[in-house]
Amino acid sequence: MKLWLQSGSGLTADSATAYGKRYEESVARHMAFVARPGTELATFGIDGTPYGKDRYRASLQIVTTGIIKSVLRAEERGFDAVVVINTLDHGYYELRELLDIPVVFISESSMHLACQLAPNFSFITHNAAMQLHVSELAKRYGLTDRFVPGADLGLTYEDFPKAYADPGRYVDRFVEAARQAIARGATMLMVAGNPFNMFLIDQGVREVEGVPILDCLTASIKTAEMLVNLNALGVCRSAKGLFEAPPPDAKTEIRKLFR
Repeated sequence: MKLWLQSGSGLTADSATAYGKRYEESVARHMAFVARPGTELATFGIDGTPYGKDRYRASLQIVTTGIIKSVLRAEERGFDAVVVINTLDHGYYELRELLDIPVVFISESSMHLACQLAPNFSFITHNAAMQLHVSELAKRYGLTDRFVPGADLGLTYEDFPKAYADPGRYVDRFVEAARQAIARGATMLMVAGNPFNMFLIDQGVREVEGVPILDCLTASIKTAEMLVNLNALGVCRSAKGLFEAPPPDAKTEIRKLFR
């Protein structure tokens, strides 16, 4: 089984992204640990990290286009599924129109898994804008009644590499924010964006005051493995409604737009 993990950042291909190399190394270590035997995983970025992609919708459009352009290579390279590991689940409908293989989104898969593990869930995000975005995603996935407002850390992307230089201070900052969500009744915590999730995994922080932290990256990888197996058994996603794909000729023409 081959899984294509798609980031919404430029990673090490983008010199403007200070956290790229350390983040990629952290993800690679973790993938090797969580993937089942026989699962091959590869991580891909986009051409560059647009300014404000974690705050502004105009920037999100650039990210979505970059992700679509990248993952359209997955099927022809023999991958069995795509996993979008960007918190805002970019290309949610578009990728299902253009790809025949399973497509997994990190926030959707994590929210649904959280609902199987706890009565409710809450996100600790790296900035305030992300709180608004994850709340909107919970509404889209029909999970508003299980969503507890979280808290943000007041960080920027420039803070991610700094966290490794002074881990204690950033862990304390996270714990303080997590306690705010727990005080509002949260029984499962999740972290957005994924670079800070990986930082906490590297530091061994997996719970706060008995409330577990769901690793969203692992949730999405395991969901992808399951969907590939189900797909082989004939259990496939619907091709109706908002997941309806264009006819083959139209799909070919639309794909050309992203080449």
